[in-house]
Amino acid sequence: MGKMNLSETEREELMSIQRSRTMAVGQVRRARLILLLDEGASRAAIMAELHCDSRFITTWQTRFA
Repeated sequence: MGKMNLSETEREELMSIQRSRTMAVGQVRRARLILLLDEGASRAAIMAELHCDSRFITTWQTRFA
């Protein structure tokens, strides 16, 4: 799977969202997805970690890009 090529600012913001205890669960999950994609995680690994399907991954990968 291709990397997202995040800027340092984007990465820091997504990591902040991921650590947040006050953000909506959906936002945290999407932030984690983008970070996993940027790390080069496989689709199967992402689906196992986030308990999602490939449509979720494709949708948010496309929207973020």
